[in-house]
Amino acid sequence: MRILLVLPVLAACGGGDPTHWKDQPTETVTGSFKGHGYTIDLPKGMKKSEITDYEDEYQYHQDVHGESYTFSPSLGVSWSDKKSTLDDGMKREKSAPIDKTQNADGWIFSVENDSQKGKDDFLIRAEKWVGDGALTCSARVYPMKKGEDGKPLIPLVEKMCLSIKAK
Repeated sequence: MRILLVLPVLAACGGGDPTHWKDQPTETVTGSFKGHGYTIDLPKGMKKSEITDYEDEYQYHQDVHGESYTFSPSLGVSWSDKKSTLDDGMKREKSAPIDKTQNADGWIFSVENDSQKGKDDFLIRAEKWVGDGALTCSARVYPMKKGEDGKPLIPLVEKMCLSIKAK
């Protein structure tokens, strides 16, 4: 009988593992950075940070045992007054690209995070050209749980970055 009383309490306190962001439905989020409106498709649970002013930063939040936690991925949207090429974007990176794609309206690439070598930690960079400028997306992804492989998560985060549209 005691076990039955404990289970509802744990459920009410957010017991159990958090829902993985990759299993969440996506929702279209609307934002504006430096007067440039955009939409982006993000998993439910991604929340915009109120503490950065150099980009609109979104992170995945979940309750675990009644406490709010932030998990990977983190994703930033900003504006550049001048669009750049894929080669220009790659110049800042030390690691070889895992993936890189040039599109008609921008580019995207993924690399291992140089500051976390060998730790299944990856960075995604993208530009969506708008006139002479560009909406930019900078993301970081690593496993949400120990033992999870982070590399299969890269295309899912790339998809988020590629979903940016000027409004």
